[in-house]
Amino acid sequence: MTRDNMTSATPPPTPVLQGRYRIEERLGAGRLAVVYRAHDERLQRQVLVHMFRRDLMDQEPLRQRFVGEAQSSARRAHASLLDVFDTGEVGGRPYMITEYVAGRTLREIGALSLEEALLYFRQIVGAVAACQAAGVPHPPISSANVILVGEGHVELLENWCTSPAERAVELAAYRPPERASGTTSGPTGAVYALGLLLVEMLIGRRVFDGTDPRAIAERHLTAEVPSLTQVQPLMYAPSLDRLLRLATARDPSRRPADAAALGQALDELRRTYAGDTQPLAAPPPRSRPQPAAPPSPAPLPASSPAPAEEQRPAAPRVVPVQPDPSRRRSLTGLTVMVVLFLAVSCAAYSFASGAAGQISAGASAISLPDWLTGVVGGEGEVLVVSIGDIEGLNLRDRPGLQSNVIGLLPNGARVRKLGGPETADGVSWVRVRAEVDGRATEGWVSATFVRPE
Repeated sequence: MTRDNMTSATPPPTPVLQGRYRIEERLGAGRLAVVYRAHDERLQRQVLVHMFRRDLMDQEPLRQRFVGEAQSSARRAHASLLDVFDTGEVGGRPYMITEYVAGRTLREIGALSLEEALLYFRQIVGAVAACQAAGVPHPPISSANVILVGEGHVELLENWCTSPAERAVELAAYRPPERASGTTSGPTGAVYALGLLLVEMLIGRRVFDGTDPRAIAERHLTAEVPSLTQVQPLMYAPSLDRLLRLATARDPSRRPADAAALGQALDELRRTYAGDTQPLAAPPPRSRPQPAAPPSPAPLPASSPAPAEEQRPAAPRVVPVQPDPSRRRSLTGLTVMVVLFLAVSCAAYSFASGAAGQISAGASAISLPDWLTGVVGGEGEVLVVSIGDIEGLNLRDRPGLQSNVIGLLPNGARVRKLGGPETADGVSWVRVRAEVDGRATEGWVSATFVRPE
């Protein structure tokens, strides 16, 4: 092998930003930045690198906008917003370093239970409220921009995996009517978008959808946002319905003043919704009309003696039944036939079991463990862990975010469902049997991160 061949076969070195952040993978691009997954070699952790897009370098207003957003992002603080670790510039391109997150978007998950929707929605409202309080822009409100990064926790960010065409549709789907008509929108515009997002979280689809952003924006001006009763007839939630009608009112003055006011109303609703929000009960079955009771006999005069039948009811006469010899012979014959049938069935079962054992012996290479096939501990469907790039799915000893973690299930692992779902801490849980350290272990996992095989 020549020196040239040896040089071409050697992979190029992984770029290191500022001698600290080793770039590992390009994840996608947003409005202003290209996003990379990188490794912080000083603190030994994964981070996200947001580099200003090279194709926008000649547009100074956009460059200044990126720098301003990076600086303002460092001033906002909320658990559902990306933490900013560092900012800088290299080769004339500004960059921002943030915490690393990965997971599934709410768009990918689809419809949620009421408990889960309110749990996640309150975090999103809090993130927007924190941005409004700090006077800095918040990430665009959209189900594609909310990522479920752990059990019961979501983060609001600008999704770097959406195309420009998809991004235009996203913005139009949540655009308040005043923006669609060409006027400016204040904090109540975010309240309107948040209201549409909550409806989508409950029904699993956008309220105003389509492929043409202009047509979608027009619908905000002409169409009414449907009530929960219209889109979810089995959900009885009058307090939540009233709050959503206010949040999505076409007139901005009727909406809560900002995300903080929406959050306060939501907290009050969550304290009282347990008795107010429930599935509608099925109507009771119609009872059949009962026949009228026969009229009571007229009372006898006091001087008249009561009839003998009414003074002491006569005992029923029992007539002994004589055994029928022909019926006895029939029962004997039937018993003999049943015994012969069972004998033949047992013989057939033994033969089939032997054949199946031979087949199983020849196919032992693809046999499944008993804990997974359901032979041990009962039957249940097989589920697959689907948690994306997150380290693993926690297996807990009981439902709830405060329970003990007894194992970590990697993405793609198969588990056997044993029970559930049960709701705890606003999260739906299922009981499963899984393999942990080579042993079959039973515990609870979040139902959001498992799917049927």
